[in-house]
Parts: sequence; structure tokens; C-alpha cells
Amino acid sequence: MAGRIPQPFIDDLLERTDLVELVQRHVSLKKSGSEFSACCPFHAEKTPSFYVSPQKQFYHCFGCGAHGTAVTFLMEYENLSFPEAIDQLAEWAGLEVPRESTGPDTESLAPLLEALAAASRFYVDQLRQTPAAIDYLKARGIDGSTARDFSLGWAPAGADTLARALGNRFGTETLLAAGLAARRDDGSLRDRFRARIVFPIRDRRGRVIGFGGRLIEAGEPKYLNSPESAVFHKGHTIYGLYEARRAETRLAELVVTEGYMDVVGLARAGFRRAVACMGTALTRGHLELLFRQVPRLVLCFDGDAAGRRAAWRSLEQALPVIQGMREVRMLFLPEGEDPDSLVRHEGLEGWERRLAGSSVLSETFMHLLGEHYPLETAEGRSQCAHAAVTLIRTVADPLFRTQLCDLVAEHTRTPRAQILEMLGESADAPDRAAPAQARIRTARQDRPGQGASHLWTALLARVIQCPQEDWRDPALERLRSAGGRGPEILGAILDRIRANPGITTARLLEQFREETYFARLMSLAGQSLGGEDAELSRRVALDSANRLFREHCRERIRDLSARVDRPLSEEERAELRGLQSLLACDFRPDEPRE
Repeated sequence: MAGRIPQPFIDDLLERTDLVELVQRHVSLKKSGSEFSACCPFHAEKTPSFYVSPQKQFYHCFGCGAHGTAVTFLMEYENLSFPEAIDQLAEWAGLEVPRESTGPDTESLAPLLEALAAASRFYVDQLRQTPAAIDYLKARGIDGSTARDFSLGWAPAGADTLARALGNRFGTETLLAAGLAARRDDGSLRDRFRARIVFPIRDRRGRVIGFGGRLIEAGEPKYLNSPESAVFHKGHTIYGLYEARRAETRLAELVVTEGYMDVVGLARAGFRRAVACMGTALTRGHLELLFRQVPRLVLCFDGDAAGRRAAWRSLEQALPVIQGMREVRMLFLPEGEDPDSLVRHEGLEGWERRLAGSSVLSETFMHLLGEHYPLETAEGRSQCAHAAVTLIRTVADPLFRTQLCDLVAEHTRTPRAQILEMLGESADAPDRAAPAQARIRTARQDRPGQGASHLWTALLARVIQCPQEDWRDPALERLRSAGGRGPEILGAILDRIRANPGITTARLLEQFREETYFARLMSLAGQSLGGEDAELSRRVALDSANRLFREHCRERIRDLSARVDRPLSEEERAELRGLQSLLACDFRPDEPRE
């Protein structure tokens, strides 16, 4: 297993990450004073209560109470684990995530990755020496620079050319495990790819994990992929994703095509936002992977019957993953055309126009249903409604689910209440956002009070939200030395602040993610300070610290004074006198600084 991610790397990654830019990928933000606001992506609302602070690099929703850092946003919005969220941020920042230790599983993959990288270099070298393959690519409109960008290669026709070239370096078992060769009946090796244009397939870090091959002459199968291996999984791999991310660091959209040549051909025309599945139907896993990169996808299909069937399957896969700001559009191409041929015939502008005319998922939803069930008859409308309800049951997003219900009710001339009844819901039942409303009731801010709990809230919230202030003050030092859980946490926070000058709220919080009180610190970071400026926050915090220290002194005095089991020791009497003297002092925060 991969080792622990070093905290200094996480700190540096958060320093490089702009939370406003990250959230903007998924939510439309508007400037609101020193912050940015939007309708919350985590619960249904009409009035914006979701705020992102560029200074703190922290977000908070005053409706449902959702809050956190860039890491938390990805974990909650994209349903990622902590390591996956760090990997995603690192990919966007162009960094490789280090691990403090490497387990045996990762070490065992290294020879496979090295063999695949060597094979890719071998194929590229072979292409340079094969005029027929070069002529084929030129005939398809692929120039040398595009071939270089995608590391296109050529697999020679010989039965074991690659195996002989790499066998001494990597050994038989490695070539077999990497999917580069297969064993013949006599025990010798046979190259998997022969007489084919070869397309290296890269993971999100740019490492070659497999290949796709295409025949340039008649034969079957026309396309061939690497077999499943320890590093290559078709259901979780997208061709061209690495190249698209490298070409455009701020992708807002990806176009999903059917084949490698579509991706390469569009790139040759200047369109670098195309990707393709690995010779398999689009799956929910593919969609989740792509939505981690961009909020909008355009799926391309042939205009024939096979294309319609593929679109229907993709629709079934897409409905359950639509949520928040995610959007799926569908583009049906003229029969006999594909993206590669269209962009050659119509140019980049023509291709962009076709994309602009793509249909949103809800329109395609009703269009495809209408092709199956005629809406001109009562029977057809009834069948359509039943089929639609079956699909709507798979939709998780409450708002999208509601919109689809309205759409079906309109097109099938069915009362909305009846559609809801078919779904097992009632028109006057609480909507699916009810859990979020419950969170609203339980996520109220701490109310002012006279107890130590309120004082600790006032103190820690301000220190966490204003970590760039100067928190070197006797009031804090007295309190942190008092002992107990609260002073221990305060001391840990102050130590992090002093060790990292200029630290943001987000970076500070992420240093405590593994602590049991992390959730409480996150909540304090999202608490409203009522528009206080930094100086006022500092003085309120120091006043709270002085009052907490006084309360600590009083409690200790009560404990010592109430002792009846034995006389106080000399040390205890001295402590009692010292505490009484401290209580007599007038602790006040420093005067406002010039």
C-alpha cells in the first residue's frame, strides 16, 4: 500500500491551490464584499448562503453548515477519499504526491511500468523506420508534431520483435504481466501488438499503463487493447485524459468520443478537449472519473441505430451521477461520420458549431423515450411514463429528479402528483433535500453565554480564522500553561501558527485532520464573527483568554480550599497564595496597536 503523505507536501499543495478557482469549477460564484457567494452545492436553496473566503481559503454554508478546505470540498462534492483528493489537487498543480514509505504492492508495479515505458519508446522508434505507417497517418491528417504529442508508434509485423528487443532487460514474466506478450503453445513469446499503429495509454500521472493498436490494412480485429493487468483497467481508464489536462490546465468541458483516432484527429485540428473510452461502453465509473476533472461532458454518438443504442446505455449510466453543477450533453453525428472525419471536412469552427448544438441530457432523455414510445397515443404516453419513472428512480440529485418529473408529466400529459405517486412519493411530502434542512436546524452558531464553553469558542474561532495575526501575548501563554484539554489544543494551534508565518486558515486546519477534535476546529472556522476586523477579533480573543484563565484560577482555588482529608502542603499553600494574587491582577488585552 502507498505510504503516508508528508504534511509539508500537503501544506505546499494548499498554498498553491486557489479555493475560489476550485469551487468555481463546480459552482457559479459571485463577488460579495471580500468573499464570494453562491447557492450551496450541498443542499437545495434559492437564496445564496454558501460563502468562500479567499483570505482563509475556507468555505462555509450558513444554511446547512457545510464547511471546509479545498481538500474537504473535493472529498464531499466528488465523494473522494482524502488521498484521492490530494492526488486530484496535486494533478491540477502539476505535482507528484510523495509518500513517506512505499509498500510492496507499489514496488511490484515498478518493473511493469518500466517495461511499458520502454515498449513505448521502441514503438516510436519503429514508426520512424516504417514509411507505410507514416503514410497512413499523413493520409488521416496526422502530422509529425501531433504524433509526437501522443507518442504514436508502430508495432512491427514480426511475431516476437518486441519480446526479443526487451526480453533480456525485463524477462519473460514481466513482459507477460505487462500485457506486452503472450505465451505460445511451445512456450515461446508472441508479441501482443503486430503490424499496428500503436497508441500509448497514460494514467493521470502520465505513466504508460497500456496500449491500443489499430490495423492499417484489412483484418480483424481492427482495434486491439492491452489486456487487464495490475496497472491497466479498462473500466477506470480514459484515453487522452492526461494529454487534455496537459494541454489545457483549466478545463471546463471534455468531449467523449469513441476511438483513439477521434482524439488524435481533433487534437491535430486544435481541439484538445477530447477523450475516449477504452473500447468499452461508457460506464458510471468512467463518468465519475471524468467529473472529477470537469463539470461538463459532451458525449458523441453516431447518428445510426447503433449510435442510438449507445446513447441509451450512456443515458442510463449518466442519470445516477448527475448532481450539483454537473452537466451531460449529447451530440449525434451524421450517419457515416465521426469526429475525426467531421473536423477534417468542416474544420475546427464547424466542429465547434456542432458542439454548441448538442442537447442537454434532459432533452435527450425525453427524445429517446419518445422514439421508443409514441406520445401521440394514450398507450404510448402511458408506456413512456412507466419507462421514465424507472429511470428517474436512479437519479440521486433531488433538484434534477424534480425537473425530470415535471418534464415527464408535461410530455405524457400525466398529472405531476401521479408521477410522484408512481415513484413512491407524494406531492405534499418533504422533498429529498429534507436531510439538508435537518442539518440547518442542528448547525446553528454558538449562542453567547457566560460559561467556559462559550469563551473557548470565542477564543479558538478567532485564532483559527485569523492565524496571520500576532498571537504572541501573555494572556495566551498563561492559559496554555494552565493544563487540561482546552489549553493543550490552544497550545498546539499556536505552535503551528508560529512555525508557519503567513499560514492560512485552510492550511492550519489540515494539520489537525487526524486529530479527534478536527471536526470541532472545522466548525469554529466556519463560525460568523459578525463582521469584526482583525484587531477587534484579536482583542475579543485575548479577553476570552483572560477570562478563561481567571476561571481556571478560581476552580483551582476552590479545589484547594475544599480539601478536608489532610492539611495543605507547603507547595499547595504557596500555589494558593499565587493564584489569589493572580486573581487580584487586572488582566486586560493590549491597547490597540499603531
